[in-house]
Amino acid sequence: MNENVILSLVGRIHRHGNRFIESELRKRNINDIAPSHGDILFRLYQQDSLTMQELSKLIDRDKSTVTVLVDKLVKRGYIHKEKDLKDTRIYRLSLTAKGHDLREEFEEISHHLIEKIYEKFSLDEKKTVMSLLQKIEF
Repeated sequence: MNENVILSLVGRIHRHGNRFIESELRKRNINDIAPSHGDILFRLYQQDSLTMQELSKLIDRDKSTVTVLVDKLVKRGYIHKEKDLKDTRIYRLSLTAKGHDLREEFEEISHHLIEKIYEKFSLDEKKTVMSLLQKIEF
């Protein structure tokens, strides 16, 4: 068996998933959000406030990448970024009303993507795929 095929297939799933998300966002007239912003918004939907460092760990991205993504979301009015009251070296992130307004759209898109990915899988196959993918660590 060629192990490189696994990496190719995972990459293909990622690309197709991003295209699907982009298409769904455009259908909903959401033209200033990219799939790469999804992890950030998702985490802020789960927690009201996060530091840049906390967010970086949660989405497994380096701080410089998170800074670029967050700054775009701040500029577009989805996230509020303010200095921590106790430690002014730390920035706290929270959703604006505009960011909160996207939650239902994001949940629908996420639900449709998951349905699309697993539409040909049985319940046991879904469990197996999840179990196997969770074993992959770097």
